[in-house]
Amino acid sequence: MLLYHREPLTMIRNIFFTLLIFFFIFACSAPSSNIVRPKTATKSGIYNPSSTKLHPLYSVFHNSDNSSILMVKVFPVELLFSDANEDRKLIAKLMISFRLTDITDRLSATLADSGTYNYIILKDNVDKRFFTQIPLKAERGKIYELRINAVDKTRKEENIVFIMVDKSSRYSLQNFRVKETRQNLPLFEPFVTGDEPFRFDYHTDTFSRVFISYYGQESPLPRPSFSLAREREFMEKPDSLWILSYKKNTPFQLGYEGIYHFQFDTTIRDGLTVFNFGPDYPRIRKVQQMIEPLAYLTSTVEYDKLKKSVNQKLAVDNFWLGLTKNDKDRARELIRVYYNRVYFANYYFTTFKPGWKTDRGMIYIIYGPPQAVAREPGVEKWIYYKNNFATSLTFTFTYTPSSYALNNFILQRSESYDTYWRQAVDAWQKGTVFMLE
Repeated sequence: MLLYHREPLTMIRNIFFTLLIFFFIFACSAPSSNIVRPKTATKSGIYNPSSTKLHPLYSVFHNSDNSSILMVKVFPVELLFSDANEDRKLIAKLMISFRLTDITDRLSATLADSGTYNYIILKDNVDKRFFTQIPLKAERGKIYELRINAVDKTRKEENIVFIMVDKSSRYSLQNFRVKETRQNLPLFEPFVTGDEPFRFDYHTDTFSRVFISYYGQESPLPRPSFSLAREREFMEKPDSLWILSYKKNTPFQLGYEGIYHFQFDTTIRDGLTVFNFGPDYPRIRKVQQMIEPLAYLTSTVEYDKLKKSVNQKLAVDNFWLGLTKNDKDRARELIRVYYNRVYFANYYFTTFKPGWKTDRGMIYIIYGPPQAVAREPGVEKWIYYKNNFATSLTFTFTYTPSSYALNNFILQRSESYDTYWRQAVDAWQKGTVFMLE
């Protein structure tokens, strides 16, 4: 089933700009205590793309009122295989442990479930991907925070991530299990690559039709960290609405870039949201994709001029060379750092917006990966140290439930951030990567 908007969207010009982009990798940190506390230990490596070689992917599916399934994908090429065993066979030892915390009431967060699973992976028997499923004791009507620690026991490499488990509604997006059509494998990202076909299951088969709302308008930029102005409304009214027959494993394709919201009951806003942010997402490969994140470094007039340039590639080149006074080596380094951050912001922080347009994405691009991250129930604090760790700058993000995305963390803005924001942007505009002094 091919979905098209009633009026085709403007096609992005197929202009490429040479750019070095690193492969995505997750961050690691030390294990936390087994006791649930209001505040967990500080994680020094989260969102730092140089912290670990191990980066599994996770997705959650609510299969019943009292249980859910954690789906796991691991790339064997990232594991260390060793023949130091009695059978002299090449094996990898993988351990996955989890802690599921009920944060429905953040002030009295409680441990709902935990466990540790060990896997022996025989190299001769494994494909390019290793899949497993872990049961979770999660009750309908609650919201959880899931901490997952994956460890390559041979290499002693670990990776820790936190994901939200929203079971507050029967129609929230984790009640849907999305699969790739070609290989019938779980889809672990909230977005599809271009018009990649997909299918989805619902935990029951009682519906014969599905309502699909399409939003093609450009999502707004986040407000500056110091701005107390009201957030601009977004996704108030869909551009198109379809009512289609539904059967389990019906294939879908998203014909145009934008946001597609699948619902069985339109009296409830919750449903499955799938994003098509283009064939390259989360990577940055086209000149238009390079111009858009420059909104953080330019005035409105400068930004509009870049977007309306006849030769956009030349305009982007001249922008970066202008910041470095035509020093090509410095310009290349700025490009490398800036757009790597855009890429990782897309990878880590995608919600119902591209990751670079989210609150965390904005801070990540301008300030870089946080030097430390402190977790509280439903709260994430990013810490940047200065003056040889004597003082610090902290940004606090609060999980805000959304009918369209799970990864929605909103910055607690403050006018006190004004000075640091202007210092950071000024440093970039002078051709240097901003660092807190």
